[in-house]
Amino acid sequence: MQFTRVTMHIFLASSLLVMNAFAQEKSDRETEIHKNVKLIEMNIQHSITEDIVKQYRQFIPILIESLTEITTDQSAACALTIRVTAGVKEIGAAKTKRPLARITAFRRNSQQEYLGNLNLYSYATEGIVNKGEIIQFLTKQLMEPVGDCSEVN
Repeated sequence: MQFTRVTMHIFLASSLLVMNAFAQEKSDRETEIHKNVKLIEMNIQHSITEDIVKQYRQFIPILIESLTEITTDQSAACALTIRVTAGVKEIGAAKTKRPLARITAFRRNSQQEYLGNLNLYSYATEGIVNKGEIIQFLTKQLMEPVGDCSEVN
């Protein structure tokens, strides 16, 4: 009888430790760009290869720098949230894998969400996209459709 109680306590303690490890693994990272402009980096899926993850991690600081440049402080009523997720896109018949960033933008109290997929591989530089390409993408695909604060209902 005593043996089963000890076993049960050990089982519960180990379960809590395992659940705590999973909970820490699933946390997203939030970066404040401006007072009410936030960037949320979603966790990278385990199925994505290490070379793709490396290129994605090189992209994040350039994205933060670009967002800082093209956004300004917003009022609390029209806060802007931008979420980025790592992805992979297969190109051509050879199914070459290229890094991809899925970027979503939405304003507080808005019912619309804007999504854009950015290929992180630049054919012009044969490497990671540069700041100019990122700013152009963000402006045309996300910031113009999201609009300014006066358009939020």
